[in-house]
Amino acid sequence: MSRSSNDNTTKLKQGRRKFLLRLSWAGLSLSIAVFLAAVLRFFWPRVSNRPAKAVQVGFPHDYQIGQVVYLPGRKLFIVRDEKGFISYSADCTHLGCIVAWNADQKMFLCPCHGGKYDAEGRNVEGPPPRPLEVFSLRLDNNGILIADQDILIKRKKDLVPRFDPEKV
Repeated sequence: MSRSSNDNTTKLKQGRRKFLLRLSWAGLSLSIAVFLAAVLRFFWPRVSNRPAKAVQVGFPHDYQIGQVVYLPGRKLFIVRDEKGFISYSADCTHLGCIVAWNADQKMFLCPCHGGKYDAEGRNVEGPPPRPLEVFSLRLDNNGILIADQDILIKRKKDLVPRFDPEKV
């Protein structure tokens, strides 16, 4: 009887050892496969196939001086003042909420967190860390105003450069 119980214990220990050995090899194989996948992904080109984010916003004469137009599909504001045109992003720089133009206060207001931007897009109150982003504007061959959301315009000492279609 003792010989039979010894054989069972030995077989049980060998079964556990085989299981743990197989589990170790499976874990090691999985780790190597994940590592190789990461290495291969590193060498794969990261090319975006999305279309350019340039949108036609109309003819310059469609906008009147002092007018602020929101394009909801593009989350974009087109502003015309005496100096020219500006294209602002409608995304708040705090958490990406959509800002709204308040004509009475002449400010862009973030309804979620109380952020306020002046007519130049500068953050003047609340949690936004930086001014609204400004996009490039240009005219196409037909004289239509194009806002290109892939090209950001840098501010010069907090002033936004305007696009003047008359000088093109």
